[in-house]
Formats: sequence, structure tokens, C-alpha cells
Amino acid sequence: MALMLPAPVGLASGALPWLAPGQQQNATANASSVAPEAPAAPTAVAATPKAKAEAEAQVEVLKQYFRRQMTLAEDFPQVFSRRVKDAETLAFATMCEMQRRRGLLERFRSGQVDLAGLSFTHVTNDPDMARIRVTGSYSFSLGPKAQPTDEQKADAMAPSVVHETLSEDALFVLLPEMGEWKIYERREGWQPWP
Repeated sequence: MALMLPAPVGLASGALPWLAPGQQQNATANASSVAPEAPAAPTAVAATPKAKAEAEAQVEVLKQYFRRQMTLAEDFPQVFSRRVKDAETLAFATMCEMQRRRGLLERFRSGQVDLAGLSFTHVTNDPDMARIRVTGSYSFSLGPKAQPTDEQKADAMAPSVVHETLSEDALFVLLPEMGEWKIYERREGWQPWP
């Protein structure tokens, strides 16, 4: 049921993921129940080595999502939760077939992706689910076209190198499955409560 609710409702009802379980009594608990050493922002991740490793694994799954999506990598569907994997695999196969018919599939697969402009902010993080907001921009480049044959010389006016920059502002919901984090949902344009 909690997965069906938008993230802001969960936070507004008193679920403060950065507080210890004993500190999450209810939404009306006063501020004095927060320990002085507790982080002030929901983006802070616990400093334990296990929590840090989990956070890094979650971010790596999201980086793989962007890299594999832009390069149409065959293993792209592997980043998704089993709950949504079939639908994502079908949509991805359709996209790959469309690019194959255009003669662009191999060009996409040899493309380069730069994720340096993306920021990954943990909104919630617990053993059963992670919400990570991804903002910023990333770019990809497609290499030059293959040398045109005589029939294709008329199309030689098309650009040989493509470079695109895309903006991202979305909330990703990740779930643990078989010891790995997988993407369950992407909510575009999500904004936290003020």
C-alpha cells in the first residue's frame, strides 16, 4: 500500500527516514525528541559502512540505467524490478527494433554517455525501499556514420556525429531483489514538499 502513495504523502504523514525508529513516534512529535546528532536533512545517509555500500549500489544502478538506456545495451532490462521488467523489456525491444530498421542500432551501441552533470539525492533509504531524486543534465555522443555506399551518397548531407544534452529531474524508486537493488518506478518532475 505504501508503494501506491506518492512520496510526499509518506513524508507528510510523519515518516522521517533519517530518524532512528524510536524517534519516529508520529507526525505531531515535537522537535525535542530528535537527538542533537541526528542529520538535519533527509539527504543524509547513515555513515555505517553497510549503509554507505548500499547507497553506492543504489546510485550505480541508476548510472547503469542511464548508460544502458542511451546506448541501447542488450542488458538494459536487467536494471528493473521483476515487477515491471516484462513491460520495460517489451518497450525496450520495440525501441531497439525501430533503431535497427533505421540502421542506427550499432551506432547507438557504440555511443558515449557522460553522467558528470547528474546529482543523486537520497530522499528515503531503508532496507525495503530507496527513493532517489536524480537532477541535472547528462550527454551522449554518437560516433560518425559508416562510409556511405553509392546509393547512400544522396543522404551524405546528414551530420556524421551527434551530440545531445538532456535534462533530468525525476524520482526513482528502487527495491531490493535477491541482494541487488532494482528500479521499480521513475516519477518525472517529482518535487519534495516545501
